[in-house]
Amino acid sequence: MRWRRGLVLAAISLSACTTLPGAPPTGLGAEAFYAKHIDASGIPILSSRQVPDEALLAARDMTRGMFAYRPELAEWLAANDYRIAIIAEDEALLDLPDKAHWTKPARDDPRLTRCEIKHYDVRIGAKTDRQYWDERARAIGGKRMADGAEDVLGLPSSRYYGGTIYVHELAHLVLDAIQATDPELYSEVEAAYANALATGLWFEEYNTTTIQEYWAEGTQFWFNSNRIQSFDGRRILNHTDLEAYDPQLFAALAKAYGSSHRLKSDPFWMSPARVPPGPIPENTAEVC
Repeated sequence: MRWRRGLVLAAISLSACTTLPGAPPTGLGAEAFYAKHIDASGIPILSSRQVPDEALLAARDMTRGMFAYRPELAEWLAANDYRIAIIAEDEALLDLPDKAHWTKPARDDPRLTRCEIKHYDVRIGAKTDRQYWDERARAIGGKRMADGAEDVLGLPSSRYYGGTIYVHELAHLVLDAIQATDPELYSEVEAAYANALATGLWFEEYNTTTIQEYWAEGTQFWFNSNRIQSFDGRRILNHTDLEAYDPQLFAALAKAYGSSHRLKSDPFWMSPARVPPGPIPENTAEVC
């Protein structure tokens, strides 16, 4: 009987590992654009028929890993209808049904970077909505998160090559769930961000744009899949660098992710591609 039980357990394990994307469940009410679906800790991951199954499987693995320590955060996201879309290499954000109506940000949008504010007329004002978004992003967080297949697979065609932007965008969802369900931890994140701004941490890096970007960039470093940042004589690349440089943020991240610093299927975990070839610049912040 013991061998029979072992075979059953092995079959269950194999089934869990080999589950492939299928058609979206009818109850999900997904738009006709979406032909593929896979579940990740209760969160639906969707795509058109053009996206390879491997991309959805990689996204599922990374999603499961990020919620392994705090599964209740994923439960909250699923209960509140959060979804993730993976877009094919020849698709764009505005091809997604929920984003087809998007317009470019206004001059006073708080999400604009310092360089976008400085050069608003040229970089945003002179472009159509589609032109702006096609150039601006291949990934976005929020209730309808999206990311390119080339990113989750770590392909050279990714505009984010060298870092896993999927981890970054999913971190936004993690913070949404924390804000809704764990106000004590969210207050710690707020305190860490306030300290970073007050003491000049992450000088001119994207991290300081908003509290959400601060958390998301930190999450990438936590999981060792962010591109190097250099400033003020420092270089931040791994979770150990993060702990030494911004211990308040590190402590808050630990309460969301536990002790794990690696995600299954993350293409840039500890990858040498996180450091660009040639001399490392003294300052990696965007020059504007």
